[in-house]
Amino acid sequence: MRRKNQQEQKERREQRKLPMQSIAFACTVLAAVLAGAWFLFPKEARHVMEQLPEVMRPDLPAPAEPENLQEGVQVAAAAEKDATEQAAAQEQPIESAASEAETAPSSEQEAAVADKPAEENKPPPVQNCSVAAGRLNSFFTALDKKKYIQDFQLKQPVRQRFELLENKLAAKTPTVVRETDDLYTVLANTAHFFRVLGRDNLHLAKAVLEQEQEQGNAEELAAGLYSTSVSAQCPADAVRIPFTTAYEYAAFFLNTMGGRSYLFRRAAKVRLLTAYYALLIVDEADRRNCNTHGLDISGLIPPLISEIEANNQLARKEEYLAQLHRLAGQHPLR
Repeated sequence: MRRKNQQEQKERREQRKLPMQSIAFACTVLAAVLAGAWFLFPKEARHVMEQLPEVMRPDLPAPAEPENLQEGVQVAAAAEKDATEQAAAQEQPIESAASEAETAPSSEQEAAVADKPAEENKPPPVQNCSVAAGRLNSFFTALDKKKYIQDFQLKQPVRQRFELLENKLAAKTPTVVRETDDLYTVLANTAHFFRVLGRDNLHLAKAVLEQEQEQGNAEELAAGLYSTSVSAQCPADAVRIPFTTAYEYAAFFLNTMGGRSYLFRRAAKVRLLTAYYALLIVDEADRRNCNTHGLDISGLIPPLISEIEANNQLARKEEYLAQLHRLAGQHPLR
């Protein structure tokens, strides 16, 4: 019984606490609202409080005189002005130094850009077509007198044979894109030169490449053929490969399994020269907006740079590297 009475008293105390807590919370909220109103709208809040009964009216502070307020505002403004002037005086040397630092590098950069060779953004230098054509004519004339050519017992000069083979290659170009769609295309590309040129002509071309490489004429021959292929104006009797044909075979060597297999069966010097001029031809096709196969050569440039840097057989090695670095800047890796 006693326990029951104690429990009932406890419940009554808790019930009395709830109204008191609610009243305390409401008073706190009211005080916060009045304080906020006092700071935001002092005149209106004072007017409202003056209308309350004296029992509920809090002690109101005396209103600040307008003159005191104006003096306070003036003092605060003067202090703020002094602080701003001091901060500006401290920051001025820093800003001046920063502006000088920014101006000096920009001037140096402008001078560096002015001194920088313009060839970086220009196409590779092309040998004068008349000069290149004259050297190629002399080269083919000299071939007819060499013993290894005479051993083939050709019925026409080497130049005529070259032009005949060029026409055959132009008439039947290899498959450049989607080569791996079927096995037949891969095999046809792998044996492309054998199928188009035939055994005897292929042996002749291989002998010329090997012999002239040993005699140091390979680089001159490659440079001349590239010049006559990309030049807009050449003598009528120039030995040249039409640019469209050169582009197709450049894409073949760079973009197909069959073309790369031909390159890897050749000597390092011939392989590097072929890859180098193939890249230049595709870059020229980009420049002319006739890269019909949409080849992206960005990933092929860095490996070729590394190979040429490691090779000591190329007389124009520095020239090739300079042009490849130019290409790398124009065709960044994606």
